[in-house]
Amino acid sequence: MRARVPEANVVVKDWRRVELKIALCYPNIYRVGMAGLPIRLLYALFNSREDVACERFFLPGEGLDLPEPLSMESGKPLSDFDVIAFTFQYEWDYVNAVRMLLMAGIRPRREERRRAGGPLVLAGGPCVMENPMPMSDFVDIFAIGDVEALLDPLVDGLKDALCSGKPGPVKDLADIKGLFVPGSSERAERVWLRDLDESPAPEAQLLPLVEKGPLASPFGVTFNLEVTRGCGRGCRFCLIDHITRPRRDRSVENALEKLDLGLRLTPAKKVLLVGAGISDHRGLKDVCEHVLDMGYELSVPSIRPDKVDEELVSLLARGGQRRLTIAPDGPTPKMRYIINKQMDDEIVLDACKAVLKCGMKAVKLYFIIGLPGEQEEDVRAIVELVKAVANLGFGPKGVHVSINPLVPKPWTPFQWAGMADLAYIRSCLRAIRSGLKGDGRIVLSGLDPRVARLQAVLSLGGPELGRAIELAAIYGGGLGAWRRAFREARIDPNAYLRPREPGEALPWEVVKIGLNKSWLLREYEKALAGEPTPPCWVECSSCGVCSRGNR
Repeated sequence: MRARVPEANVVVKDWRRVELKIALCYPNIYRVGMAGLPIRLLYALFNSREDVACERFFLPGEGLDLPEPLSMESGKPLSDFDVIAFTFQYEWDYVNAVRMLLMAGIRPRREERRRAGGPLVLAGGPCVMENPMPMSDFVDIFAIGDVEALLDPLVDGLKDALCSGKPGPVKDLADIKGLFVPGSSERAERVWLRDLDESPAPEAQLLPLVEKGPLASPFGVTFNLEVTRGCGRGCRFCLIDHITRPRRDRSVENALEKLDLGLRLTPAKKVLLVGAGISDHRGLKDVCEHVLDMGYELSVPSIRPDKVDEELVSLLARGGQRRLTIAPDGPTPKMRYIINKQMDDEIVLDACKAVLKCGMKAVKLYFIIGLPGEQEEDVRAIVELVKAVANLGFGPKGVHVSINPLVPKPWTPFQWAGMADLAYIRSCLRAIRSGLKGDGRIVLSGLDPRVARLQAVLSLGGPELGRAIELAAIYGGGLGAWRRAFREARIDPNAYLRPREPGEALPWEVVKIGLNKSWLLREYEKALAGEPTPPCWVECSSCGVCSRGNR
């Protein structure tokens, strides 16, 4: 049995001619997994090896009506593969990974699975780099860093381990830089790609050809091109900025080559340009113009307000983008200094004016509440700024506003901050809703604060969370399942959400990201004092990464 989804550039290999069979799993529904670049990149990289067959799996449901996770390519079950490789982009998908294993009849706990002779489970992605410990009871090997820098030693190590026919040699993988093997590794050091032009940026790109319905990507039928990796701005709440330092830009020449070849090989209608630091790419407009000259639609997920100008917005509007997403994040200039995203309200308003002037009809704004030093007037300022944006001339539902609680993340200065309690977050949300109630120009959304708190627990916890994750999977994975799981596992979620002392041992320190802990602590102290830090490419702030030879 195989899910029948129309796709371009699917790779199907003869299993008799390969040595390693990898099940690439995205622990969520198909449309979410296929919307982004990670699955397309991993799929292309693994299948670039002649000795590997890599096939994809997604969580059944919402268009994939399957009795259990089955391969998109062959319809085979997970148990037929040598390695089950999960990519964790979001912490709340941990429970889905365990659910997928249970649905496939595979024992989720690594020790039990090894004794039963089951497949090896591999995991990578930003959540693994931030903190692998909550999933350490289930995963045999964690990949810490950029996949391009890990691919060959990882695949060769997996082949060696599996050829022995015994579980013991998995321990040998702990000797490979960038791999963390629970029970064998003390620490693992992140490995990273020095030059983004060396990333393959898959050209014959795996592409869903579905335009409507539950399997359709929210971005449309797109060719995804990563033009930056990392950011370097130093926003103190941002996980991606800190775990992917330093920022690396794809050269304009390389980007144009990838577009020219990729769009010949991939039947896309639109180009999605990807990268956390994309606003600072000096050749962004050149790349946009090239896409338009080729006759394709164009989209960029988010732009910093201080990088928005009429020329850029005009290019995006010509490419068919109907709404620009910008993230002030902090509600006031004071709060933006605390998070190290210093800009005044006029910059935000000028960006929104450019949106209207260039013909777009809508704008989306992101704000964070529950920040250190936040006062009642800061929360009220969200209402004032949003109304000021709407008053620029936006029509019905022209201003989308996403309000999200601060989730303290490992390897950021706010890892010590703690999370605002649920009652406070709810009171802030009530005040914002009340202030904007009845205004048809404004649409409010945001992460459920209960889900945000769960995300924080899974970000900041250790291996003791394994029992709760397994129970939540057994009970269905919803919020009610989590409450029951925490109760039965005797875990108090509030214990993970408190402020931490600077000298306290942190579970995620089994990973060596490359950042100086003393620098992170100084950044936290600067945040509490409302002091900014220049971007890393303006003035070296000794975070520790660049001193390793990149700059």
